[in-house]
Amino acid sequence: MAREIKSATDIPVAPPTSINDYKDRLVKLIPSEIITAYITLKGLICGADVSGNRQLLLWIVFGILVILNPLYLFYVTKVKKAEQILFSSFAFVLWVMVIGGTFTHILGFPSEWLGSILLVIYTLLIPFVYKG
Repeated sequence: MAREIKSATDIPVAPPTSINDYKDRLVKLIPSEIITAYITLKGLICGADVSGNRQLLLWIVFGILVILNPLYLFYVTKVKKAEQILFSSFAFVLWVMVIGGTFTHILGFPSEWLGSILLVIYTLLIPFVYKG
């Protein structure tokens, strides 16, 4: 399954099965490889028995992955649609809020709690809004 979302305007003569439905769009808008990289690196950073500023290191890793996500989507998975890359990049930020480690509190709420609410709403809503 290709990663870029296909719509009716992308395929000149398309059978109905070639257009991505809600479920396909939902899966394709989750940046799973970058989320996995963050979880792995967070585990290494937080689990290591070394001294140092772990919080700063988590922020650096987060920043690098925020930059790497659109590059990965564009060059590796061949996603060319800027909107899809933007929606997936924002989803990564929400996932990091839920996973924890980098963000601690947002608007006075624990980031994991607020992030969970936002992530569920965002993940379920965006495939209705963005059709490719």
